[in-house]
Amino acid sequence: MFSFLISCEDLFLRFKYETYECGKNKFNLKKIFVKNYSVGDFVDVEMDDLTHRFKIIENSENFMVIEENDPNITIKINKSTDELDARVKNHIYKLNCEKHLFRM
Repeated sequence: MFSFLISCEDLFLRFKYETYECGKNKFNLKKIFVKNYSVGDFVDVEMDDLTHRFKIIENSENFMVIEENDPNITIKINKSTDELDARVKNHIYKLNCEKHLFRM
């Protein structure tokens, strides 16, 4: 019985939010707010004083890839290092952001 509870860490988890806050950068990315984790779900991305909805294209234990089509922007989040690679057209921005995790 005890080993069952240890292996089911998220058994009683009601919800989980991740927020990536980025300092001042050339891309003007301020914050990424993740509350859904399935491919096809959306995350909120705050940049240029506007909130954009990016679609989750890939989500694994180590990486999450989110994308918006207009304008065409792809962001790859490295979950272990909190580094983001943002691609806009043929420009690539590397950002170090701070991750905040809220679980209940």
